[in-house]
Amino acid sequence: MYTALRLIVIGCQFSGLETLGMAVVDNPVSAWYGHIPVPRMVKNQVNHLLELRMIELDREITGALSRLSRDRRQWIVGTLAVFLLLHIRELDAGRIIYWARYKDSAGFWIHPSRPSALIDEGVASCNSLLRYFHCFLGRQPLCQNWDEERSQRLVGNDAELVASIKALQSCVSMMRQAGWIGRNASQLYQDGHPDSVGLTISSLIFTEMADAQVKNFH
Repeated sequence: MYTALRLIVIGCQFSGLETLGMAVVDNPVSAWYGHIPVPRMVKNQVNHLLELRMIELDREITGALSRLSRDRRQWIVGTLAVFLLLHIRELDAGRIIYWARYKDSAGFWIHPSRPSALIDEGVASCNSLLRYFHCFLGRQPLCQNWDEERSQRLVGNDAELVASIKALQSCVSMMRQAGWIGRNASQLYQDGHPDSVGLTISSLIFTEMADAQVKNFH
């Protein structure tokens, strides 16, 4: 999913001799300066196929999450899966913020739905996934002392799993100290840079359930 999203963000360009009549962009202020972009229709079709693949993978992964929640020893896998899904969704929504904020006088936006409506759909799906995480997987393992034997017995004394959870605890602690948890995407967004909203929605799995709700994304 992440690879498909990055391909959409990066865009297509020709790599061989055939350019379908397209020329090198010589405008120094253009994002395509020095490159030969593919025709808009081709780009739209490729992006559509990539988006369909993302939808397919999203369904497969979310379907697998329900099975992971039944096994305590799969908590770390489920948590990382939810985190990555949220991260992909926040970046995907982030690439649409520009279109929601500015008037498209040139008519580049061709999707039948309004940009703000698509963002709201993405936010709703993230809120649903956040609620699922907090209700069925939960943050409890992040709050436990995994140096204690009674905690280790909960996961069958699996040393590798204990080490993985402790590593995640350390990462979350560093994120919290750096102020990276619970940030507001609408304040962080930079025009044309969807990565600027990274670790906004996805960080909410490390908050209390009452605070794990996306607000004012765009």
